[in-house]
Amino acid sequence: MRFVVVGAGSIGLLIGSYLAQNKADVTFWVRRETQATQLKQGLIRLDGSKARTRFEVAAVTNMEDLPLDALWIIAVKYDALQEVLPAISSLPRQPDLLFIQNGIGHLSLVDQFELGHVSFATVEHGAGRVDDRTVLHNGIGPITIAVDEKNEQTIKWLEKIDPQCFPIQIQENAEKLLLRKVLINCAINPLTAILQVRNGQLTENFHFYQLFRHLCEELLTNFPEMEDMLTFEDIALVCQRTANNQSSMLVDRIKGNAMEIETIVTAVLHKIEQRKGHAPILKNLEMMLLGINGSEES
Repeated sequence: MRFVVVGAGSIGLLIGSYLAQNKADVTFWVRRETQATQLKQGLIRLDGSKARTRFEVAAVTNMEDLPLDALWIIAVKYDALQEVLPAISSLPRQPDLLFIQNGIGHLSLVDQFELGHVSFATVEHGAGRVDDRTVLHNGIGPITIAVDEKNEQTIKWLEKIDPQCFPIQIQENAEKLLLRKVLINCAINPLTAILQVRNGQLTENFHFYQLFRHLCEELLTNFPEMEDMLTFEDIALVCQRTANNQSSMLVDRIKGNAMEIETIVTAVLHKIEQRKGHAPILKNLEMMLLGINGSEES
């Protein structure tokens, strides 16, 4: 099997390591030549006990050097998609794409370009990038893929990699799959970014837990159609599985990067407003995040 991983952040590195573990041909498309050089020396994965495993991968900075007969896993953030998708759509032959972004903003963005076969997945692993070629796998969760006729064989291949540490699940409805993930992100990311705490503290600290539970109840009340796919216990379990992990929003705040507010929080609020719902807690969190973004960027 051949794969291109577009982006080498924590999740891109983690997925690439498991693909390489199963003897796949893995090529990373990265921005910086320094990172490409590091990855060519071997991708390193650390587990919770800091056991170290090295995997052979390729890495390039020029899109022209990428194989088009591979499955391209798009592992960049929403902002970077606006640069990546026009470049991909200009290729003479369109590769198959698998998107694993947070949020739901990328759905409308994908529709704006002429692309090949597109599928979607969500990731609930905890991972942290240590350096340009090293990732720490610090929380096991499923990768859930929206299945269709074209990706069934790839999913079967992925399911054999490591069911215990790299579990694969399938979901037939891509829209509900992405909505489930964005609701989990809305429940965890804003609070951890504002409070500046790791995921596990939302369930371990009594006062944080009360706020976390009220936010979850508000979200689930506004999306009753998700009752069979998402409960408060499910969201709390994600916190526990990734207890030592920092959410992507908190990592962005710590690094001084713009947080992914629009594609996660604002997008969900827009959906709630469309259905005449009410989400005062999430609305207040959005205003806090926007204020933090603005003040810290300036």
